[in-house]
Order: sequence, then C-alpha cells, then structure tokens
Amino acid sequence: MTEVVKTLLAAAQLPASEAEIAAYVKGYESQRAAVDALYDVEAARYVDPALRFRAGARIIPWASAPAR
Repeated sequence: MTEVVKTLLAAAQLPASEAEIAAYVKGYESQRAAVDALYDVEAARYVDPALRFRAGARIIPWASAPAR
C-alpha cells in the first residue's frame, strides 16, 4: 500500500516525508476499503446513475404543464 501512496503522490508531484507517507497510507487503506464497498452492493451493480444528460429531453414550463 505504501508504494501505491508514493505513486499517487509522485503523479501529483506532491512531496512528502516518510512520516507523512505513513499517515497517508493509514488513511488511504480505510478510504480505499470504503470506496470498494460502494461497488459490493449487488443490487446497484448495473443501475443507471440518478443524474444523466439526455440531449433529446424537452423542458416543459410548469405553467403550461397539464393539470393532474
């Protein structure tokens, strides 16, 4: 995990001491586990995202919307 954190810091061109890297590794491990857990929900595996751009969508002003 230390090498992953060092690689990420190097890619971002951020300097860090060994003490800082050790602290980042500890935080990264729990953060990575939390992000991975988001993908473990079987029911949500193939669900579409809630927000999506639809180029063909029409906007209907609320004042002209049909009454229910």
